[in-house]
Amino acid sequence: MVELVSPGRKLTAKIFFGLNTEVLWSPDSKAFAVSGSSEGANGLYWTDVFLIEGERLVTIPLAPLIQRTFGHPVKCGWPEDPNVAAVTWTEASTRILLAAEIIHHSNCDSFGTFKAYEVHLPTKTVIKTYDQLETKKLFKPELGTELAGAPDNCVRNPKSCYVQANHPSLNKR
Repeated sequence: MVELVSPGRKLTAKIFFGLNTEVLWSPDSKAFAVSGSSEGANGLYWTDVFLIEGERLVTIPLAPLIQRTFGHPVKCGWPEDPNVAAVTWTEASTRILLAAEIIHHSNCDSFGTFKAYEVHLPTKTVIKTYDQLETKKLFKPELGTELAGAPDNCVRNPKSCYVQANHPSLNKR
């Protein structure tokens, strides 16, 4: 449950994730993003944005949009959606940057790497995509420990971060 309390009002909305939650307020205080896990400390992380409109909170679930856009860019032992987390607001309460991270465990090649997506909230569309290196260059102060420490060698040389079980033909000598 998300609860916003201010003098004279109490607004609530439901979320289905609650582990390791973080809140990111928009610069104009008209919206906030909540990121958290529904599974465990490593993921699966989700992000919802809440717009404050009069006497109600309008929920915009962004993880499905980012998961579809990110897709499954690397080989995994089994299909797995990425973690999705809010990084920073890029324009008042209308644009937000979110990251999609390959869950940081050994099921997928290049685990722990990510891409970032700027979302225009009024239209619920991705308006810009940033690769990991560009995101670190442009938004480093806003990145948390997990994203700031993502392995760049996996982006520069993806084969260096292959999980052997995902590539049995490469293991033959």
